[in-house]
Amino acid sequence: MGNVTSNAKAIAEQGESIYRDKYQKEFEANHRGRFAAIEVVTGKVYLADSPEGAVEDGRRNSPNGLFHLIKVGAPGAYRAS
Repeated sequence: MGNVTSNAKAIAEQGESIYRDKYQKEFEANHRGRFAAIEVVTGKVYLADSPEGAVEDGRRNSPNGLFHLIKVGAPGAYRAS
């Protein structure tokens, strides 16, 4: 998956790239509104109904992983008001 550091911007860019290339089309058709935690080194994705669930599942399976969180079909995982 390339050389990803713990730099937040690099993790976000890699996560968005993986999502766009591997998962976006299927997930937006079948999993809209769910949360995807993408492990940016392996490209594995963990889906759940909540952001906490996606990240917890990812951490269980990849304790040292670097994750990018996406809400499927939304511009961001969280909305600031």
